[in-house]
Amino acid sequence: MGIRRYIPFISICIIFLSISAGFAEEFPYIYKGVRPLGMGNTFIAIADDGNALFYNPAGLNGIQGFGGMEVLNPLIEFSKVGLDAYNDFKDIDSNNVVEVTKLLNKYVGKRFSLRTALFPHAIFHNFAIGFLAQAKGSGEVRNMVNPQINVDERVDIGGIAGIAYGFMDGKIQAGVVIKFLQRQSYKTTYYATDIAAKDFDPAKDFDKKKVTGTGLSGDMGVKINTLWPLRPTFAAVISNIGDLDLDKAGTIPQQINVGIAIHPDTGSIKNIVTLDILDITKNVSGEDDFYKRLHMGIETKLPYILSLRAGLNQGYSSFGATIDFWLLKLDYAYYKEEIGVVAGQKADARHVFQVAVGF
Repeated sequence: MGIRRYIPFISICIIFLSISAGFAEEFPYIYKGVRPLGMGNTFIAIADDGNALFYNPAGLNGIQGFGGMEVLNPLIEFSKVGLDAYNDFKDIDSNNVVEVTKLLNKYVGKRFSLRTALFPHAIFHNFAIGFLAQAKGSGEVRNMVNPQINVDERVDIGGIAGIAYGFMDGKIQAGVVIKFLQRQSYKTTYYATDIAAKDFDPAKDFDKKKVTGTGLSGDMGVKINTLWPLRPTFAAVISNIGDLDLDKAGTIPQQINVGIAIHPDTGSIKNIVTLDILDITKNVSGEDDFYKRLHMGIETKLPYILSLRAGLNQGYSSFGATIDFWLLKLDYAYYKEEIGVVAGQKADARHVFQVAVGF
């Protein structure tokens, strides 16, 4: 698969990263869209484009006719500290244990993550289909004296399709998604002596030591649209019904997510204010903090080609923008992901860019 070409870059980058010794996983997900991330990763009560396949399939009922197709839409997400570490690594003698150790110690207490993805998809009234190819990784450094780096890399390949239906003239919308995912997962620990070895090749290690699992699961969602002032929309989704079991590659647990959105439009300027709460039943192990599951955002669509966004993702600010030239769309978002046990403990700041070609 084409996504595999990113493995060497991701592997090398992840080797030169770190976080504090108190390590926690980020909130589990399959795919995060750039548009939702710009508004605090909220989208459950909006769900009006291809991201609906991952956030709420009920929104497909609101698509009028042919909603569009993205045939090529490469995404890259990275943190500045990770890019700095990668550039520092290129400036040292990577076969010198002392220099590698000094570099690792320089980044103790800081976090790095990297994600690349392709999500070509087509969306219609009541139906959408897509293909996902994604590589992502994270890790941590411990022990200042003899640094050890715990690396976690994942490559996901899968397909997803959704259908929806409207009741009461679209006031109530319901939808389902079926998704198939194959995950290749690789977790290991490297020391400075491993990295400095002449035969060090994390890409080959990935191929040799990865575990592979496949799974099939689905989502069910609903949206309730009202004609009250500001046209509030209420939504709920059961995601990864029964858990998405990927065998040795892990499990993505079931979640029940809810959202609400209002539409305070001003003339030709379209505005959305929205709030999402994830995993209201606290089914995700270890994720009990309410503020880590809370997301808020706002989007303003100006006339013609520009949309602006801002939000709060787990208590941290986010913002983003889209420039849409019809056949070419440019998306950007900045957000912080909580990687600690509770919101406000340890943030990983990330930039996300995507270029989409379609119609």
